[in-house]
Parts: sequence; C-alpha cells; structure tokens
Amino acid sequence: MKAKDEQLPLWTLPNRLCILRILFIPLIIFFIEREYVAFVLFILAGITDGLDGFVARRFQLTSKLGLYLDPIADKLLVSSVLIALTYYHRIPLWITIILVCREFIINGLRSFYAIEGITIYPSFTGKLKTTLQIVGIACILLDRDLTNLIGLYVIYAALFFSLYSAINYIAAIFKPRTGPAGDA
Repeated sequence: MKAKDEQLPLWTLPNRLCILRILFIPLIIFFIEREYVAFVLFILAGITDGLDGFVARRFQLTSKLGLYLDPIADKLLVSSVLIALTYYHRIPLWITIILVCREFIINGLRSFYAIEGITIYPSFTGKLKTTLQIVGIACILLDRDLTNLIGLYVIYAALFFSLYSAINYIAAIFKPRTGPAGDA
C-alpha cells in the first residue's frame, strides 16, 4: 500500500468528497430549523459518504489519508448534527452522549494503534451503525410526527449497533495475540 500511496495525489476524488462532507456540516447546522433545506443538505452529505468509498475502490484511489479522513468526516457530520438536534430537543441527550462518546473512544483507540502501525478497519456492524444514524437523523431533520417517530426508532437501532460494534472493537483490540509458535 505504501508504493501505491506514494503514486497517488493527495487530493483524490474520494478525499475531496470527504472534505465536501465536512464543509456541509456548518450549512446543515445553520439551516436546521428549515427542515427541508437541512434534510437535503444532510442527504447530499450522506451520499458523499457512500460515493467516496465506491470511487476509491472502483478506481483504486484508496489512500492512507482517505483511510483516516473518511471516518473523521463521518463522525464530525453525525456528531455535529446529533448535538444540534439535541439542542433543539429532537433527540434525547443521553442518546447523543452515548453515541458521541463511543465515537471518541473508538477513534482514540484507532489513532493509538495507528501510531503503532496497526490499522483497525471498520466492521460491518460499525458501517451499519453509521448507515442507521444517517437514516435516523435524516428522518428527524424532516421534523414531522411520523418521520420523527421512525427516526427515533432507527436511532435506537443505531445505538444498539453502536454499542455492539464498540464492544467487538474493544474485545478485538485487547484480545491476546499469539505468535507463530502459539506464544501469547
């Protein structure tokens, strides 16, 4: 991966899409009381999440920067909008605290291990959690009785998968490693 990374320009299309997703955050927060505008901006930001990964894999534009930038962009987007929705009393505070704290803990562990040269890749349940958060937040941004109810149920599901994937990440990180001869 090092040789390929050295050949790629720093600002590949997937990396630009991650930056674009980050730039959507202040706009979404600014327009949060204009439901449809915030909803459309959030959906567009969510689409860049799937699109950057697809483009990176399809056109072999994966990079170390993208490996770290993508989850940071996801966490910033979701955490910022969760906090804003909590401020407007549309998502309970305890849910936001758990979801945001989980992100800090897991990303902190990822960063620590990255310094040691160990990459922790996202799990399926981690990706499912992010997808559920995006769908749930989008429903709540519409601010209608039915979409709020659906959005909260989806956020509860995201909370479940968030905790489940965090437990799996932590268990995998602290699981004793065995060497070639079976040594711990």
